[in-house]
Amino acid sequence: MFRAINERIRELAERFEHVAGETLAFVCECADETCVERLELTSAQYDDVRAIPARFVVVPGHEATPLVERVVFRSTGFVIVRKIGIAADIARELSDS
Repeated sequence: MFRAINERIRELAERFEHVAGETLAFVCECADETCVERLELTSAQYDDVRAIPARFVVVPGHEATPLVERVVFRSTGFVIVRKIGIAADIARELSDS
């Protein structure tokens, strides 16, 4: 669900001629369905995350157990995680639909 919201944020930014390099407020894509925290990324940064369907961007501290995902990048404002195992399979399957 959060990924769909972030895709819409990116689409709207493009439609309204968002200035390249400026950050947008994306929604944390962690596993907590009640999470409403925001994080700042440029459209290009978000596109890099989305280039691999099993990668998600989360607020620091919202990483799941190492049995589900691995941290592939960490900054002060956001963390990029990559789902593994069955979680990765599901993420790839959902991205294809």
